[in-house]
This record gives sequence, C-alpha cells and structure tokens, in this order.
Amino acid sequence: MIYHKIWLVVKPTVGIPVFLGAVAVGSFAVHLAVGAHLDWIKPFINGTPVAVKKAEAQTTTAAVAIPEQKPEQKPK
Repeated sequence: MIYHKIWLVVKPTVGIPVFLGAVAVGSFAVHLAVGAHLDWIKPFINGTPVAVKKAEAQTTTAAVAIPEQKPEQKPK
C-alpha cells in the first residue's frame, strides 16, 4: 500500500467511512448525470422497447481498372 502512513494521521474508523461515502456520492452523481442527459434511459428502465436507428448502408462501388498483364516470355 503506497499511502500506508495516512492511517497515522487519520483514524481508520473515520477514514474508511469517509472514503466509502465519497465513492457512493461520486457514483450517485455519475448515475444522476447519465440519467438526466440521455433521453432513452427513462423509457428503457420503464420497459418501453427502444427503437434502434439503422444506419443506411452506402452502396457506392468504385470501378477499379485492373491492367492486363502480358504473360512473361522465357528467354530462349
């Protein structure tokens, strides 16, 4: 453990709950932000099937000219 000396300053009975509380608050904040900024989350959680937008496939083909190769002649 890199920061093992922190427990000489902060008691584990205080530091561990503070650390776990900070992790819980951070996780809640991230989930709240994701739920507030994505419009498909609420219908998905409520059971409404989410329609998937299909990307239109581009069917453009490029004409590739392959030059004819002359058969190599063996030296006589």
